[in-house]
Amino acid sequence: MRSRFRCPRCGAALTSWLRELELADALNLHMSHTWSLPSRWFVRRDSPLLRGSLLTEPASYPWLLAPSMKWLRIHADGARTIGCCGLAHYGPELPNLVCACGHEIGLGYRDCIGPYWFSLHASAVREEAVDAAPLQRLAERLTGLRARVAGPVARTGYDPGGRGAWHHDTTTWDDATRLNEVALDCGGGVDDPAITITSPQLPAGAQLVVPLPWCQLVRLVVLCEKPWAETSSPLRWQNGEQPRVSVSRHRRRVLLTAWGKGDASWAVTFEVRAWAGAWAGLRG
Repeated sequence: MRSRFRCPRCGAALTSWLRELELADALNLHMSHTWSLPSRWFVRRDSPLLRGSLLTEPASYPWLLAPSMKWLRIHADGARTIGCCGLAHYGPELPNLVCACGHEIGLGYRDCIGPYWFSLHASAVREEAVDAAPLQRLAERLTGLRARVAGPVARTGYDPGGRGAWHHDTTTWDDATRLNEVALDCGGGVDDPAITITSPQLPAGAQLVVPLPWCQLVRLVVLCEKPWAETSSPLRWQNGEQPRVSVSRHRRRVLLTAWGKGDASWAVTFEVRAWAGAWAGLRG
């Protein structure tokens, strides 16, 4: 089954069609700056998958989602939204997400401590439909990914520069190194995975090394999630103390930035078709 959530006041869609997540490997319970779950999925806060985490509360906002700004809006009252480094909330009595009609309907969190998530109030109307194209062979894909990521990966990658590029200001994207052709591989094991990016536009033998959490690799390879998000709310992840990575799309270009200390900060852009094709190649 698929589900879509609507505003109880005006009936407008609050989400796209979503599947209920059952794959624990794709869930992030604790990792800072990383989405709690993939973008086309939801999970109830009382799900056994969340047991033992802080994501089980508040129960009055039971529908946990990825933090997409396509359907929901940030509350106009800044006192409800300002955190240390991003969107925060101050309890279920002060929702910070609204429908386009202005109805207060959700809580959102994108601050510096813990995973990023949105959640909808229990009053949101849940619409259900039969899934016309259910995902199959997830266990087989997961086994294949575990085998592929088990190989070693060199942790020192090439520094392409481009530190002046910012996701929210597309006029700066030309500061990033442009790669017209790219290929991906992965390694490092389940506990410390990374993807490697190679391209004819890089020096001979050079590769970019991008650490990512295991849950994120599972989402992109096993669940075939879209490998970018909106510039208003980029796809983000961070694995432990590794650099924070953000990926967003503007028109036909994708920007990937890595933010960390020294040479750990850099930025590259790709054509959308090249980046999507690279992930398709990694999936085999």
